[in-house]
Amino acid sequence: MMRIHVAILAAGQSLRYGSEDKLSEQVGGKSLLTILLEKIQRISAPWKGCTVLVVSRELAKLCTDGPEICVVNGDPKRGISHSIQLALDVVQNSPHWMPGDAVCFCVCDQPFLKQGTLENMLEGYLKSGKGIGCIDRGGPKNPCVFGEQYFPELRSLSGDVGGKKVLCRHPEDVYRQKAEKEEVWDMDEKRTVIVRGGGDLATGTSYLLAKRGYRVLVLETEHPACIRRQVAFCEAVYEGRCEVEGITARKVTNREKTIRAWERGEIPVLVDPGCTCLSWLQPLALVDGILAKKNLGTRIDMAPLTIGLGPGFTAGVDTDLVIETMRGESLARVYQSGTALPNTGVPGVIDGYASERVIYAPCSGEIRYLRQVGDLVKKGEPLAVIDGQTVCATLTGLLRGAIREGYPVTTGLKIMDIEPRTDSNARCFLISDKALAIGGSVCRALEEWERRCLEN
Repeated sequence: MMRIHVAILAAGQSLRYGSEDKLSEQVGGKSLLTILLEKIQRISAPWKGCTVLVVSRELAKLCTDGPEICVVNGDPKRGISHSIQLALDVVQNSPHWMPGDAVCFCVCDQPFLKQGTLENMLEGYLKSGKGIGCIDRGGPKNPCVFGEQYFPELRSLSGDVGGKKVLCRHPEDVYRQKAEKEEVWDMDEKRTVIVRGGGDLATGTSYLLAKRGYRVLVLETEHPACIRRQVAFCEAVYEGRCEVEGITARKVTNREKTIRAWERGEIPVLVDPGCTCLSWLQPLALVDGILAKKNLGTRIDMAPLTIGLGPGFTAGVDTDLVIETMRGESLARVYQSGTALPNTGVPGVIDGYASERVIYAPCSGEIRYLRQVGDLVKKGEPLAVIDGQTVCATLTGLLRGAIREGYPVTTGLKIMDIEPRTDSNARCFLISDKALAIGGSVCRALEEWERRCLEN
């Protein structure tokens, strides 16, 4: 019987990751290397051969519980091709090798690859009679298995060129095993979450994700319109930087500046309404927090996990999950199918007030303010002027939010928000309980999804 030996390639320099010790990164409480090793060790099929681990000198010192064969790549700068050649040398010279055997090459930075998918690919490859096998999701992905007839081509590779080059030369001889989108996600970078939208509700999500150790990138429009600007990361678009409850957000314009913001412990804010950053970033998750009450271009395939906040999304179609944003008993509920409650057009009730809390523009024009956020205002008191028309307070309370002064508002646009609870104006400058509830659900859903992926 042909046997399949497994070669784990773990000697890369992790240049995009920003750390030479990427494989010790924890996902679900386990390192990337441990996650893969445990899956391979659980495979007990009769066709399973030996397991070879190719590592750097630094990682070799840490591999006390590794596979039976461990080989050091002393010159990782020569690229993945050198690791492939080292693995082939070790396997073919081991007592486990028999002519006609095959080698499956695995990388460690696919933590959500299911053991069952890997086994199905290898068993399917054996039954197919083909010379190459791979995981497939919109094209060939790792892991890949190669029969002995392709070893000369693998040995001829140079630099940072892997087995995909050989595979693409022989598409007719490839067995392909379909996989889910999260299984082929390559953790080339630290766990990153893209949040579309930097308004106050989305900021609650970004804030909590950052507190939990995720790298967050906020995407915004060129001229965001936000009422609660004091607690919204979108203000960085206008000011260059802003701070919300101790976390700094900074406007960035490209990948390099995004990375520098992360290195400073900041949340980068990028003007990118079309999500073009996906060409250079592979996020773990994407959250649509635009709160437009409709989908403005988010697709379920944009990240391993996609989450939509509020109405406008169907779970399982537009996004993987949907989070309820309407105040009430269902606030922050996670939907795995269906949609959030439809928009009623009426604000949630606070201290007995609903629609009175929100002020809309009576006409179009630039807005100028007579009072500031945090001020105690009385019902009927003038608060702002738009094109010569005075806008008055709709109830007595604290001016909690106000759209940016000078913003060209249009008739009917939400421009101010009054807080009826007047005991303290501190809440005008703090993330709301609603935003934190929604953000908490996003974080829990993401963490639960990670655990569920690792269990499979």
